[in-house]
Amino acid sequence: MLKPSIFKPLKPDFHSISFTAIFHKCKSMKQFKEAHTQLIINGLTHPPPSLRPIISFSALDPSGDIDYALLLLLRTSTPPTVFLFNTTIRGFSRARRPGSLLSSVLLFVRMGVLSLAPNNFTFTFLFQGCSNCVAFDLGRQFHGMVIKNSFEMDVFVRNSIIRFYSVCGRLDDARWVFDESSELDVVSWNSMIDGCIRNGNILEALSLFSKMTERNDISWNSLLGGLVKFSCMDDAYRFFVEMPRRNMVSWVVMISGYAQNGQPKEALALFREMQMLDQEPNSAILVSVLSACSQLGALDHGCWVHCYIGKKCVRVDSILSAALIDMYAKCGSIDLAMQAFSTSRKRDVSAYTAAISGLAMNGCSEEALQLFEQMKGEGISPDGVSYIAVLCACSHAGWVEKGFHYFASMSDVHGIRPELDHYACMVDLLGRAGLLEEAEKFVASMPIKPDNVIWGALLGACRVYGNAEMGQRVGSLLVESDQNHDGRYILLSNIYAESMKGEDAEQVRKTMRRRKVDRVPGCSLIEVAGFVHEFFSGDRSHEKTEEIYLMWEEIVKEIKKFGYREETRAVVFDVEEEEKEAVIGHHSEKLAVAFGFLYTKSGSTLRIVKNIRICSDCHYAIKLVSKVFKRKIAIRDRKCFHHFEEGLCSCKDYWQGLQWSQMQLIIVLEGSLFLAAIMYELGIEELPLSKLSSRELLRMWCKSFPRRSDSEEMAYQWGQEWFSGCFHNLERNISLFFCSGSDPVSVTYHELEAGRVVAMC
Repeated sequence: MLKPSIFKPLKPDFHSISFTAIFHKCKSMKQFKEAHTQLIINGLTHPPPSLRPIISFSALDPSGDIDYALLLLLRTSTPPTVFLFNTTIRGFSRARRPGSLLSSVLLFVRMGVLSLAPNNFTFTFLFQGCSNCVAFDLGRQFHGMVIKNSFEMDVFVRNSIIRFYSVCGRLDDARWVFDESSELDVVSWNSMIDGCIRNGNILEALSLFSKMTERNDISWNSLLGGLVKFSCMDDAYRFFVEMPRRNMVSWVVMISGYAQNGQPKEALALFREMQMLDQEPNSAILVSVLSACSQLGALDHGCWVHCYIGKKCVRVDSILSAALIDMYAKCGSIDLAMQAFSTSRKRDVSAYTAAISGLAMNGCSEEALQLFEQMKGEGISPDGVSYIAVLCACSHAGWVEKGFHYFASMSDVHGIRPELDHYACMVDLLGRAGLLEEAEKFVASMPIKPDNVIWGALLGACRVYGNAEMGQRVGSLLVESDQNHDGRYILLSNIYAESMKGEDAEQVRKTMRRRKVDRVPGCSLIEVAGFVHEFFSGDRSHEKTEEIYLMWEEIVKEIKKFGYREETRAVVFDVEEEEKEAVIGHHSEKLAVAFGFLYTKSGSTLRIVKNIRICSDCHYAIKLVSKVFKRKIAIRDRKCFHHFEEGLCSCKDYWQGLQWSQMQLIIVLEGSLFLAAIMYELGIEELPLSKLSSRELLRMWCKSFPRRSDSEEMAYQWGQEWFSGCFHNLERNISLFFCSGSDPVSVTYHELEAGRVVAMC
């Protein structure tokens, strides 16, 4: 605040230049307005020189008021100068709000009305506005005026024109202006290099950079950013090492580039190098480092970064707060994620969205929707990303009706137009619920063309629910439209193989080889004692390989006592059964689990990140491991989180295509003999599977065995003896699932064959 004594009544002969000095002392918009009010109270006119400071601050300062600057400009008692017009035009060019470019143009027209000739800065600011709004036709007209007024050789105007054409995608026009210039400064070269990068011509950008006689930090960082943009990370690092001086922008570009290009270990390594050089990271670098921790599932690293933020008193803005929440959630620690959310100073839509998404991916769908309603209750309007998180929560929980309710409220209540990501969530929701025909109809009714992600979600559901006909139709479409995605071929090949169409499956694999599409190897990461260890399927490169394999063999011995046997159906290729068991027995997540058993404390939670989807055998095996060894195991695969505890998984065994929310008995049958045996033993002519509850079946079991106890526990115990005989007559694996509310009991062929029933509740 200005001292009140400054605003004592002035003598009539006091020159207004005194107020110019007062304006120069103002540091905020409030102070400027107070000073301006005193100027009016003292009856002084508004000569243009005295208005320079207030108009400049109002138009250009981030805390200014561009509308106030316009009001002052248009209401001066004497005609404003070209400087004041240019300042206001510049302010509107930087405003990036609806109507800002129009305001700049109208001010330019007003200058003509007042017979004020525009100068080189006038056109520079006008081109800036045209660039921000990508107004090609208007900018083209201004270019003509530049030539007419002989400003085409001015360095400021020329550089703004080069940038304008580059932003509008007219690289040839930008290059023509560049080549026709008789004098080029470093800004001209930087503008042209930026234009090449912006329009996808990195080779031309490299060529221009090599021809530069003078380079500044912007030159180096611009090309570094271009290499990162086009995922040339090896070249980018070499370029980074050769830089004569690395500033904060250089570190941000490089570390964020590694994080965004799926190289999180390199991002953390570069961050450590930065620490060794005593470079203080800014919030942008910390956000990228937290993203790298998220990708690796490196909870210890993430916690260290969080402590570092507190120790260095780094200001936690909304972006950094959301990054912290996201990191904890993606590392499988939803408790710490919610703690970070609750302690955030300002909970805006990004913080809420990160928390909702974290709850959804960790299987806490109900809590996610409650938090979404809380956000709306606090007057925070959700955005499109918020609704993606909500729809994912509905999808993971199998809440079809709720999903459609929220999908409709997007546009009806909040005016958010659904995009492809939202439609993909809806297809995934229907697919997870087993409503495949409805999902296909939904795709057909979309107002926008479905992308490969949407078709991929439907294809995955076809595999889970065994809809070979639809899967083959959708898969054939995908392998043609998305030829470089290995997952499409693998899913289609598996669908053919499971439909006993071996020749078609082999043809898909041949097509994959012919197109030189490499299968992404399964990779699992586990953090132990602050170090991230990486395992591949069948990997023997780790220095502790022998101990790891021996440990897994010991684990298998124990879980086999509870009915485990390798689910070789997960391997569909034409290999012998013994070879199939060897293949799936050394999947990367199993090796990571074994390593965790060796080098973590008993009872501690194992956190694993896998780059592809967990297979059915690994899912089944790790459920048993969690029960037999009393260990919590959290695995994040490409689809969702799997929190294994006491033989249960947070995904509700989506692998089996079950909806645990319904009190139904669902029997996966392969062979009429098994169905006949059930009906014979229970003495019924019909078996209404869609209505028969688990409790009713237990009652009928007890009735069939009057000499047994009528308790449910004994019914399970004696029922397994009867069921095991039926299973021995089947050629392929059959599973029987009991669903009672939220407490499922899973009984598989392997468990029964071993003479045990593992109660999963």
